[in-house]
Amino acid sequence: RVFINKHFFSYRYDYRQEWLRFTSLLAGRDPAVSAAQRSIEALANLVESPAGALWLRNAEGSFAQAARWNLPQRSEQLGAAEPLPRFLERTGWVVDLAQYRAEAGRYPGLELPAWLAALPAAWLIVPIIAQEELIGFVVLATPRTPIEVNWEVLDLLKTAARQVASFLAQLQASEALLEARKFESFNKMSAFVVHDL
Repeated sequence: RVFINKHFFSYRYDYRQEWLRFTSLLAGRDPAVSAAQRSIEALANLVESPAGALWLRNAEGSFAQAARWNLPQRSEQLGAAEPLPRFLERTGWVVDLAQYRAEAGRYPGLELPAWLAALPAAWLIVPIIAQEELIGFVVLATPRTPIEVNWEVLDLLKTAARQVASFLAQLQASEALLEARKFESFNKMSAFVVHDL
């Protein structure tokens, strides 16, 4: 059925237009909006979702909320060894929470944390994978109008999530380099002051 849909029916999205809009939103220069928040918004716009939140892997290896867009702040963290991050990294699947609630057997090995399962607005969990490593995931809220989550939506979200992963990984590398340069400058200044003393 997917083969026939891919080759004999018209696509739902105008990919050129979607990709231009997605890239433009990611590259935005508004200082009031963080890069992580722009990433959420870019993914959400693809499926007309009004809200979302991004969890990123921190220095300790846990996943903590790094940004949110029209959703409340959450303080819960997930360890990398917990079932949800392991499942996302192993499969790379986008998780449709409505489908999971109806047929959990379609997602073997997936177990949602209680706080996420109880989040009423949660609709999709999109893994953010860079170089075969899960660096985070985005939880998107239920869209304004019903959207069928078919192969085309899943493929688009996976491809866009790969782009977001590259964008965020590059941003994290730039921040780490900037931090290293700050330490180097501080060390030089400290050595100069100690030498003068």
